[in-house]
Amino acid sequence: MKSSQIPFKKNYILGISIILAALVLGIMLVVTVRTLKSFDDTVTVRGLCEREVPADRVVLRINYTAQDNSLVDLRAAVEHNDALIVQLIKKAGISDDEIKYTTANFNDRYEDYYVSDNIKFRYSAKQTISVFTSNMDVVRKLQSTIDGDLLREGIISSTYANYEYNGLNDIKPSMIAESLDKARESAEEFAKNSHSKIGKMRTASQGYFDIDDLDENTPQIKKIRVVTTVEYYLK
Repeated sequence: MKSSQIPFKKNYILGISIILAALVLGIMLVVTVRTLKSFDDTVTVRGLCEREVPADRVVLRINYTAQDNSLVDLRAAVEHNDALIVQLIKKAGISDDEIKYTTANFNDRYEDYYVSDNIKFRYSAKQTISVFTSNMDVVRKLQSTIDGDLLREGIISSTYANYEYNGLNDIKPSMIAESLDKARESAEEFAKNSHSKIGKMRTASQGYFDIDDLDENTPQIKKIRVVTTVEYYLK
């Protein structure tokens, strides 16, 4: 009697062990499925950072055209005009090393038109004198007066100023950090509304830095913008 009960007990224990193992395996499977499913719950948000900064460099270009039927006289006129323009620029407060210009571009108009065409001046010359400086106030004042000053000397000119900002590398880290903070704020707001919590960051991508004029009337103020896209896990 006792010897027959031993196999029964062994089978009983073995059966209980199998049931317990299956139960544990089932629980682990459910937990694993839920964990893997939670990895599919994500939110993608964007963080925007904008700043307004003053330009730190300006390029002022002064363009003019001269014409004459004598190439020798035209060259002399260009040299005279260049000297006059440089004189006005230096008088405004620009130093010699901030002024750049090359030989004027001369053109024989007979090469472009038939001789029979009514051309008053055979030769023409185009010249550009540029100013590269960080002195914004001087350039703004010079730009507003030089065309009029040259017109009184019989020179028709046009000026254009291009304002630049070269300090981007100095503010990049703080702007990226701010855009990431704003992205997380958006993610936390989304999680709050969806009754969940923000988990770890899954992916992040930084957009390009855009530098534009603040508006058409204030090119000396630059607007810098960057957008960072971040994907978070939700839990």
